[in-house]
Amino acid sequence: MSTDSPMDYDHAAYAKGKPILVRAHRVKKTYIRGAETTYALTGIDLEIFRGEYVCVMGPSGSGKSTFFNMIGGLDSPSEGRVFIDEVDMAQLNAHELAFLRCRKIGYIFQAYNLNTVMTALENVMLPMTFAGVHGDEARARGMALLARVGLADRWSHRPKQMSGGQQQRTAIARALANRPSLLLCDEPTANLDFASGGEVHRILRDLNRDEGVTIICATHDHKMLKVSNRLVEIENGRIGRIRLSQDITIHGGSLGSDDEGGDAHE
Repeated sequence: MSTDSPMDYDHAAYAKGKPILVRAHRVKKTYIRGAETTYALTGIDLEIFRGEYVCVMGPSGSGKSTFFNMIGGLDSPSEGRVFIDEVDMAQLNAHELAFLRCRKIGYIFQAYNLNTVMTALENVMLPMTFAGVHGDEARARGMALLARVGLADRWSHRPKQMSGGQQQRTAIARALANRPSLLLCDEPTANLDFASGGEVHRILRDLNRDEGVTIICATHDHKMLKVSNRLVEIENGRIGRIRLSQDITIHGGSLGSDDEGGDAHE
């Protein structure tokens, strides 16, 4: 991994013996609209280890969502490469990329992105259909996942009949439909009240701790740091700082390190 990004810990010791699941190498993304050029990512090097829980923070417009799109195969870098299990995503054709996204990566979005005409169970079963899982097997797995997120009794409800927290838990169940090794969460608690956000925290923590699902979470929610391993701060399209979550203290909405005299704003 590049040593250009400030790290407040011994990265070599932390990484020792940990298999890499995601590797971003000099990733850049440029958007050109007429005479206007926007540099969304200006060179990101990052390794995410299997079984990690990583929080990605940064101000609006810093490049968090763009970086997520690169990792998730929803967009491609202008320069650089992204590897999942050492597979170069840029070398995959459309069919291979769809296969990888369907089976290795689960997505959780701020806006839930549920199909509004489908029931909770049908939404959870949808990714299985794309993966070739049908009938009783898909239904049984879907019901088990809804039970896991506390929604077994809401299986026949459509999104408009559920609260925001229930919709997000349905989205989590859907993201787990094909047993992904990587879960990408983009502001998963931003639209939720305190209690619903806490339930999402618990579910994600348990998935990471008990099943070893690797979680990368773009968030402004400092409570996520309590269950994560590392914090990656993105500033102006680059990684500004990487810290171990255990070394971070939170003071009135600001982040600081245990050995700092003052607070460092997100």
